[in-house]
Amino acid sequence: MQLEDIIKQYGVPDPSIVGKLPRGGITLDFVGHAEITRILIDIDPNWFWEPCGWVNGRPAINETNGMAVMWGNLTILGKSMLGVGSVRADKPDLDKELVGDFLRNASMRFGICLSLWSKSEWEEPAQTAKPVGVVSQENIDRFKAACKQANLDPETVAKEAGVSLVGLKDDDMGRLRDVFKKMKEPPAPTNTPLTAAEAEKAIVETFAATPVEPVHSPNVKPSNPGSKVGGTQLAKLKALMNSKGFVTAEQKLELAVGSVKHPLHDLNEMTKGEVWELIEILAPQ
Repeated sequence: MQLEDIIKQYGVPDPSIVGKLPRGGITLDFVGHAEITRILIDIDPNWFWEPCGWVNGRPAINETNGMAVMWGNLTILGKSMLGVGSVRADKPDLDKELVGDFLRNASMRFGICLSLWSKSEWEEPAQTAKPVGVVSQENIDRFKAACKQANLDPETVAKEAGVSLVGLKDDDMGRLRDVFKKMKEPPAPTNTPLTAAEAEKAIVETFAATPVEPVHSPNVKPSNPGSKVGGTQLAKLKALMNSKGFVTAEQKLELAVGSVKHPLHDLNEMTKGEVWELIEILAPQ
């Protein structure tokens, strides 16, 4: 531990070790001799103290107006600070109470339980406080790190949210999070099925873009011409129709009806023999 860390960790004592002492019509908060000793051991097991003077093998004590006063030096982490202990001179355990009061006073010089000696409310150092309602730099750094991980530019996200990262307010965080989430996640795929017209158009555009020559070759006469046409043979017929300029469903159906000489509602109603004959008409071998 460093000297500057003492006030941060022990400046405000644990409420469980704070006692109450009535004095002059008021109640004072205090931390006892034993708790101060425990804190000193926590900070520096090699701490020690010594009086400023000795008289007949005892610490020098001055008595004035019924009060006993003892001055001494407390050493923590290699640094010595002057402190003073004072109690009524008629105390039965005068020496013990002087040492306890001295340790509390000298420890306060290092920042130990300093809040108990302040008449005003204990506050954090001003330089560590952030303006009310302003997002801390630590949280802004976290946001920038999240953007980097998501391959996003923090300034672009902030601009999209209509906020500035400089002086970012707590009230702006909601919009910033929403925009970040929206830009981070890819758009949901559209699973809406195509209509019949859209499917027909897609097929026509596909075959028109990549014609196959010849699509019917070899056009072998089927052994069972009266059976229902299969998907592969029908696909060849449609592709051939596209290549000949019959691109709409109506044009294809009209061409098929003219070939088979009987009503059709759909090309799927044709037989294998009828499809073979129509292919022969469109692209004879």
